Amino acid sequence: MIRAANLTQVTDYYKSNTVSKQNNTEKAKDVQPNAQKIKSSEDKLSSKAQKYLETLRKDNADFDFIIADKGDDFRGLVDQSDKEFTVVFSSAELERMASDEKYAREKLSTVKTAVEMSDKINEQFGFERAWGTTDNSGTVLNKLTMSFDDDGKMTLFADLEKITEKQKERLEELKEKRAEEKKQEKKDVTVKRTTIQANSKEELFEKISELDWSKITEEKATQGMKFDITI
Repeated sequence: MIRAANLTQVTDYYKSNTVSKQNNTEKAKDVQPNAQKIKSSEDKLSSKAQKYLETLRKDNADFDFIIADKGDDFRGLVDQSDKEFTVVFSSAELERMASDEKYAREKLSTVKTAVEMSDKINEQFGFERAWGTTDNSGTVLNKLTMSFDDDGKMTLFADLEKITEKQKERLEELKEKRAEEKKQEKKDVTVKRTTIQANSKEELFEKISELDWSKITEEKATQGMKFDITI
């Protein structure tokens, strides 16, 4: 994510938001075919900036680059991304990058630290990587987003999901039941989800370390979440 605006629910430690996740291996199945795509500010870009954006996407396939200005649905734009790492630039910031090669290199150098940052978060806090795995049973780092405003200021967002202990035990029990019983009971699996916002890597790690899951409300797991709730 790139922008700090329009995120909802502030907890004691961070802004929290319930979001709809997409599994990269089941995107076509999870996304409703008639769902309206959320509009970004990409059409505001000059032809030069548009070409630069195309190059960014081509050369950095692991990242989703989004253009969002004030008033855009930033959370919605990030949620509809099917990438593990999302980078949101304002149109003014991307225009500057398209015209200033040195500045662009500096920004991209920062952007590419997202992969290392994600790995360190998972290692330090014992989280699981949501993408590329099939058995998510603990706390999952679902998505890492970097946001840059008109002045180049960066904001970080870490989307986390956690299945409760009682639900983990219940899932184990369900595995021993007959198929027809599973279908009915697995619908009641619940998870906890939150988004942590920070303005630096150090602040992000600090807020994650202070995270109190007991203050996060449980919600019903859905097909689009990263947890494998099939039994």
